[in-house]
Amino acid sequence: INAVQQATKNNVNVAILDDGFQDFSIKKSLSFICFNEKQWIGNGLIIPSGPLRENLSALKRVDCVVINGKKNKDIENKIFSENKEIKIFYVNYKPQNINEFQNKKVTAFAGIGNPENFFDLLKYNKLNIVETIKFPDHHKYSEKELENLLSKIKENNSILLTTEKDYLRISESYRKNIKFLKIKVEIENKSQFIEEIKK
Repeated sequence: INAVQQATKNNVNVAILDDGFQDFSIKKSLSFICFNEKQWIGNGLIIPSGPLRENLSALKRVDCVVINGKKNKDIENKIFSENKEIKIFYVNYKPQNINEFQNKKVTAFAGIGNPENFFDLLKYNKLNIVETIKFPDHHKYSEKELENLLSKIKENNSILLTTEKDYLRISESYRKNIKFLKIKVEIENKSQFIEEIKK
């Protein structure tokens, strides 16, 4: 979003619509599709049998693909087989406050699409993870669930750590006992990404 803001700061009106690709009533001037390099397309099936909202042939309607992860030629080749004109950009998540949690025992929890990616990021940064707990995507945390989480950290003498997205879904009375990982998204070839938006 910051890159889009930079590219359009000269009094250009921009509406950024999340999850609007399948809404054909909206006239779009630029379409992005995001993938995670680890999960890619999963089992390749459409919801509810798999993770996809459409078949890969929908990439014919896409201007840019954003891949979170490492460069992957196999994935790129599959994308280009559907649309040779598509532009591919890679992004990576960079933790901003990871040092706050070093030398502490951590109980990590998340209710996002792929919680394993969050847990892997913590492990990659060598945090001492004593337990990981998954919740469904867009989970609304109940008081009972939050009390159970607080009981866990008393038992194992750890801190509770989650994503910022999850943190903001938790009632304020519980937030004082929970930490969240601040993330910065770094775009490779950022200047090229901005130029693509300007077009």
